[in-house]
Amino acid sequence: MSTQATPTPESRFVTVDGLRLHYLEIDGPQDGLPVIFTHGGGPGSTGWSNFRLSAQAFSRHHRCYFLDLPQYGKSDMVVVDGPVFSWHAQKLLGFMDALGIARAHLVNQSFGGCVAIRLAVDHGERIGRMVLIGSQPVAHGVIDPLPLASKHARGIFPDYFRDSGGPSLEKMRALIARLEFHDDRRVDDENVRLRYEASINPAFLQLLKTPGFFGQPEDLTALLPQVKVPTMIFWGLHDWFGGVDVPMLMLNRFADGRLHVVGNAAHHLQTERPDEFNAAALAFLGGYAT
Repeated sequence: MSTQATPTPESRFVTVDGLRLHYLEIDGPQDGLPVIFTHGGGPGSTGWSNFRLSAQAFSRHHRCYFLDLPQYGKSDMVVVDGPVFSWHAQKLLGFMDALGIARAHLVNQSFGGCVAIRLAVDHGERIGRMVLIGSQPVAHGVIDPLPLASKHARGIFPDYFRDSGGPSLEKMRALIARLEFHDDRRVDDENVRLRYEASINPAFLQLLKTPGFFGQPEDLTALLPQVKVPTMIFWGLHDWFGGVDVPMLMLNRFADGRLHVVGNAAHHLQTERPDEFNAAALAFLGGYAT
């Protein structure tokens, strides 16, 4: 892996709708749109842990913000009251408003991409271009059921948080290798450490005890044709969470979409194959060379 990780920036906080949101910021050129990174929904996910291997390449061309959505990282741990993607999209919009970001590119992992799609439907004028990685804004696959909705997925959170003594570094490494990476050898110690430490936040462990804390399920299938923002969809061929029929549906419905499939990668391809991701994503955003 030739990409080098950037040292973790200093924590920053902003208040949106009475909630304290945590983010990291890296300065970059001021003459282009900034980039906001949003993370996936897995245990311990944060904006920084999901995209730290993209920070160096992207910050050469853009000011970069790595956001922790509510319930994640160091942001407030609160119950989501309403449809999950719509609720978080309002917080993402509020984050932009609070920092005076009139317009930005959005680069999003999985769950964060579903939030970005909802924002693109309601406030597409605030987004320059949008990058999605492994995002599934739909309730059903086109060809097959989504594995995440099957009985085999119901134990992901309980297995990690409650079984066999609760969270541990070893269980986090196994979770990343099993569900997020294709090549186990690419699971690095720093990623495991960051994810594990975020997953044992006492406030989050308390939140887990509240029924329905994650919010109401939301299917964005009917809204996909309303996405006018130029979008690049990245998909790992070995993504455990769904087949290529899912991004093909989005590609077919978005007004301006394209699809980049990576053969030897899975759900977190930006971490597993950072050089390829960074080059392709930056080329899409503005024709830059990393």
